[in-house]
Amino acid sequence: MKNIKNNIFIIGLVFQTIFVFGQEPLVGAKDLLTNISNNYSSTVKDFSASFKWIQDDKIQTGTVLFKNPQKMRMNFSDPKGQVIVTNGYEFWVYLENMNLVLQQDLMAKEKKTEDDGKVSVVESPILINPVGFDKFIKEYAIEYHESKSLVDYTDGSKVYKFKLIKWRSSQNGFNVIYLTVQPDGLTRRVEGITAAYKKVILEFDDYLLNQSVSDLKFEFDKPTHANTVNNFISKQGEN
Repeated sequence: MKNIKNNIFIIGLVFQTIFVFGQEPLVGAKDLLTNISNNYSSTVKDFSASFKWIQDDKIQTGTVLFKNPQKMRMNFSDPKGQVIVTNGYEFWVYLENMNLVLQQDLMAKEKKTEDDGKVSVVESPILINPVGFDKFIKEYAIEYHESKSLVDYTDGSKVYKFKLIKWRSSQNGFNVIYLTVQPDGLTRRVEGITAAYKKVILEFDDYLLNQSVSDLKFEFDKPTHANTVNNFISKQGEN
């Protein structure tokens, strides 16, 4: 459970870090990432990509779909049948080999009566701030890693590298994040390190942008035979 919770933070970072200016950086790293936060939402509507998830000695692979601002689906080919998906309001993890569904509410909807008598629906984040990337700008010191200029990636493409260090060390999430992006802003690699020096790596390739991905791709139909644990993250603090 704890590893899954940690992985949510790195997923949030990856899918908020979508657009980077293609010129040589003339501003500080934090300013550049602030520009990313302000520009990606109008640039990338959706994308698909292949991914590799490395944790300890385990390597998992599959494909990912993302739709702005916070819809995401990861379909695993190894382990086959595993799914991680969110429609922005709920988050699900389906572990086929365990016949188990883990569910977590991300946003709460509440009706509110205004002074003029009109009823409105107020959405409140339960776990993940919907402005996702701003959260990382506030909580991390951001610097260029190794070089301010483009460097060669493993496949010969050119990339920028950033290092994010959490202002206050925490037992939850990642205290250090290494972020590798192409000049066009596509994330190639994210490496997160926890307080216990556990490392989680996500690598991405084969991007396809703005393919008009349907919202239906981000809904999850729970298998009738699967067992379900509801709000598996937020309830951990109640034990």
